[in-house]
Amino acid sequence: MGSKLLEYQKLDIELKKIKKEMNANNSNTSVENLNVLIKDAQNKILELEETSKELLASFEKLMEVQKKGLLYVQKNKDADVDKMSENELKDFEAKMNQTAKQLSELENRMLSHNQEVKKVVAEYKTYRKKILDAKEAKENFKNQSNEKIENNTPGIEEIKNKMFELEKNIEPSKLAKYKSMKQDGIFPVLVPLVDKRCGGCRVELSSSTLDKLKNGGVYECEQCRRLIYSNKD
Repeated sequence: MGSKLLEYQKLDIELKKIKKEMNANNSNTSVENLNVLIKDAQNKILELEETSKELLASFEKLMEVQKKGLLYVQKNKDADVDKMSENELKDFEAKMNQTAKQLSELENRMLSHNQEVKKVVAEYKTYRKKILDAKEAKENFKNQSNEKIENNTPGIEEIKNKMFELEKNIEPSKLAKYKSMKQDGIFPVLVPLVDKRCGGCRVELSSSTLDKLKNGGVYECEQCRRLIYSNKD
């Protein structure tokens, strides 16, 4: 295993450790709280969307009832009451009074309905604003964290410079593989052989694999995909 690549990884581990410490000290709790706030607000908006659908369906029913009532009034507004018998007149007045009462009650229900709609719209705007504000706050935390890492940690730039210089002396294909594996979440990429086991996941290796490692080879662990090397040259 190339000593330059091992040295490169050692610096990479040190760099990651510093960044982790910086992030740990940079209001992680606040960010977690913001994530909870965003999730809660998103759930509330979903509830409001369902409420909006119910209100719309209710409004359509109210409009249908109102339409029928108004049609009845329109149909009978020019009725010739003089030609009606006493019983017909009583029945007509009773139906018209009932219709008027229903329309009045319907108007009140529609006013109440409109108030509910306004309330839902106001709540939607409130929770939408909470989400936007929380996301903005998260972005600010992120920017502040990055600024602290880049500008307030003296050792970071020095480590990056050393890594940059080492890259010049590492075989490009090996460096590319290292970076690709790290990008996939495999880190550390290089691990030593420890008691015939992978130094990463501790899986036991076969005899043929051990022979390969003894001869200075490198083996990609079938379980954790890390690159295993032997300290014994």
